[in-house]
Amino acid sequence: MTDNYAQVVSDLEKAAELLPFFETYGANDRGRAHKAAAWGYMVKAYAYWAQYDASKWALIPALADKIKTEGKRALIDGKASAKENYRAVFSIANNWSSEYIWSVTSGAQGGSEFPGVILENKGWGIYNGWGYFQPTEELYEEYEATDPRREVTILKFGDKFTYFGVERSYFSTNSLSGFQINKYMEPYSYGTDEKAGTNTKINSNGDYPTTALNLPLMRYAEILLFKAEALIQTGQNGAGPLNEVRARVGLGPIANPTMADLKHERRCELACEWTDRLQDLKRWGDYAKINAPLHGRSHAVANDPASPYTIKEIWPARKFDPTKHMAWPISPDEISRSNNAYKQTPGW
Repeated sequence: MTDNYAQVVSDLEKAAELLPFFETYGANDRGRAHKAAAWGYMVKAYAYWAQYDASKWALIPALADKIKTEGKRALIDGKASAKENYRAVFSIANNWSSEYIWSVTSGAQGGSEFPGVILENKGWGIYNGWGYFQPTEELYEEYEATDPRREVTILKFGDKFTYFGVERSYFSTNSLSGFQINKYMEPYSYGTDEKAGTNTKINSNGDYPTTALNLPLMRYAEILLFKAEALIQTGQNGAGPLNEVRARVGLGPIANPTMADLKHERRCELACEWTDRLQDLKRWGDYAKINAPLHGRSHAVANDPASPYTIKEIWPARKFDPTKHMAWPISPDEISRSNNAYKQTPGW
């Protein structure tokens, strides 16, 4: 396992040596690999490697600082409100902002279909959403009451949002949990373009619901949280980078954050993003959270957000076994082809 991480880091070091900075690319070349992205994934590789070799934590802070200074990455800030600071991250206008590290480059005619996959099935009769992947009650309750990221991330029954230029109240006929992911809804907020006669930010074919919004795979906020985690894991104070993330959304500082604080902040900041929540739980050893049942809300009157709701189990407990499920099995055919030089993954 550690040999694999060593090879990953070696490859990323070579990539960073050869690649240009993002700022050197013209508009048509954005989305190509660049130095800050290579450094960012080195940070992530070290964090994963550290579960087997704790000395790797010490390599993260300086590399995170390099991404800031040489890579010129920074949080989006300075908007009218803390909520708008965070909402701006997930907007088409900021696909290539200072917060960008790496993403699925998208467009109305190609790229990530994820915004359409999480949209209400059949899109309330306006656009062909698919209706998969809903947030849970557990995620909703993780947020502090004053955290604006919750509303930006999650739609609950009755919440106001703009859809094809018209404000409406959220309800669902297909959500199992009573929630919908809100982070990637900006492309659907636009009305009809006068020249095109349609919403030009989305694919007109709902069977391929790509949008002009990039899907973030790594943001500078995650780099800050990896730095905070590395400092905490090496007995230092991770308040600086962790509180930079909190301050952007108007939350008060934590003087000497613990790993529990780090886990909370990582979940709230990066919720519903492509940031490997399951892998986080595995590397932290939080197997009980993997196996816990998950819940949602059931309103007494269907599609009536004003009616009382009860909490119900929507996904039953799983059976993750860390002695077996930490890694995938190797194909028996590959073991046979190697003349048994390859050994089966323990537990399989």
